[in-house]
Amino acid sequence: MPSRPHPAAVPHGPIQKVHPGVHTVTGAITMSMMRFSRNMIVVEQGDRLVLVNSVRLSDEGLSALDAMGRVTDVIRLAGFHGVDDPFYKERYGATIHTVKGQAYFPGLDPSKADTYFESDNELTADSDLPIEGATLYSFSTAIPEAVLLLPAGGGTLVTGDSLQNYEGADEYFNFLGKIGLRLLGFMNPLQLGPAWLKQLKPDKDEIRGLLDLEFDHVLPGHGRPVIGGAKDKFRPTIEAYVSS
Repeated sequence: MPSRPHPAAVPHGPIQKVHPGVHTVTGAITMSMMRFSRNMIVVEQGDRLVLVNSVRLSDEGLSALDAMGRVTDVIRLAGFHGVDDPFYKERYGATIHTVKGQAYFPGLDPSKADTYFESDNELTADSDLPIEGATLYSFSTAIPEAVLLLPAGGGTLVTGDSLQNYEGADEYFNFLGKIGLRLLGFMNPLQLGPAWLKQLKPDKDEIRGLLDLEFDHVLPGHGRPVIGGAKDKFRPTIEAYVSS
């Protein structure tokens, strides 16, 4: 299995509290010269920290993270994410958890690339998670994807590429990102990830199953958090897609 250098730290904002013990930080990612934003979630478990949708932070950001606790676990939800997981494995010795069937590959087509990293643990809906009271809901797509339901705030859904909420370009977009993501259909609030739908074609019944989960907030991998009434806000999008 070939190894490769860790990607450099990216521009990012501060670690911000969403609920007691749950925080988010927004940083950048560049693909095909398009730079846009992505989010990492930090969940406190006593003196331990669990990272979801990891984003490599700057030295200053890592110092702020270290002041919060000890990073022990990283959870990867989206099959197209995870580029910074190896960094956190090396720096902290963190246990890396992936959805069963996921692989670490460069680019967007795993059939044309070699894997460069392996996780420590594969997760299913029945797995014991490193976050107390959390549950995992998976989609049976060719490249697996899942959402993570946290008990915080009466139910907080953390997503990868499945549910997104881009209300507009933020400071982490470059010019090509603003143009390209708009043309690709990303720049819409309260939506199902357009590339995820097009490339992986998730089962509509599994998408409909999101509405059976009890959540009031969504912390998406891409876009702004949806705090309060999130299920009802996403319901029209989900029901429209399922009925199409």
